Parts: sequence; structure tokens; C-alpha cells
Amino acid sequence: MAPEEIAEQKIDVEAEIEDAVKSGQFPDRNSAIIGLMKQLIDYQKGALKGKIKGSPVNGVEKYREEKWKALIESARGDEDRAVQMYIDELKKLNI
Repeated sequence: MAPEEIAEQKIDVEAEIEDAVKSGQFPDRNSAIIGLMKQLIDYQKGALKGKIKGSPVNGVEKYREEKWKALIESARGDEDRAVQMYIDELKKLNI
């Protein structure tokens, strides 16, 4: 897929979480949310590798952690909503 196609791709977060639990990939919904988030972060690291100049990996990790905390606060502790907000933020990057 071209980067433009990926940027336009819609992700049904709820369906992905349910599929991950049903397929036995994760034992429960919370584990699926955490596991899928980690997979997304690993994907981002790969996609961004070499694209961020002059920024140590620790700086990126710190930013990501701060951003996640802010999203959780904005979503009033609702992890599902925070994940959707996170995905919305990624779409804005046009990676």
C-alpha cells in the first residue's frame, strides 16, 4: 500500500480489539488494548526510523509517554477513546 492509502485507511478500533480477543491473541479486552497499542508503537518506531533527525530515541519515547498520558486525561480514563484519539493524531502525521 502507498503511504497515501495507509493515511486514508479507516481503522475500526473496537473490531480490532474484539478480533484480537476472539482469535486468542490476547486473553481479555484490556490485554488486547495494551498489546495492540504496543504493536502500533513498534510499527511507528519502524516507520519513523531515520526520519527524525537530531532527536534521540529517548526523546521520542518520552514524548510518546507524555502524549499518551495527555490522551488518557482527555478521554477521562477511557482507554478505548484514548486509543481512537491516538490513531486520529497519527492520521494527521501523514506517514
